Amino acid sequence: MMGFRDQNEVREFHAHTYFRPETRGRAADLHAALSAWPRLKVYTMADGTRGPHGAPMFGADIPRADLPEVLAFLMLNHGPLSVLIHPVTGNELLDHTHHALWLGERQPLDLAVLA
Repeated sequence: MMGFRDQNEVREFHAHTYFRPETRGRAADLHAALSAWPRLKVYTMADGTRGPHGAPMFGADIPRADLPEVLAFLMLNHGPLSVLIHPVTGNELLDHTHHALWLGERQPLDLAVLA
């Protein structure tokens, strides 16, 4: 029988919200809304590439305890934006691919940066 991984390997979650020039205003509104949450760390909006992310985006660190509330908010409010949500386990490649979930359209990632 195959063993299961311990969910306690997940230290926190990351959300990456992608935008295009025509959706930047919506992204800025979502950025401001997430920035108002006291326990989230929301990063600046990047109009170019950042790490494995080949499209403009901003990231947010989500404590484990806050994921249900933040996820529900993003599910209902991401609008035309794509959002990648992944755990932080220490394996960047698996976290951004196999363990990830997407809201909206998947965006290409430069996986070579994560290997």
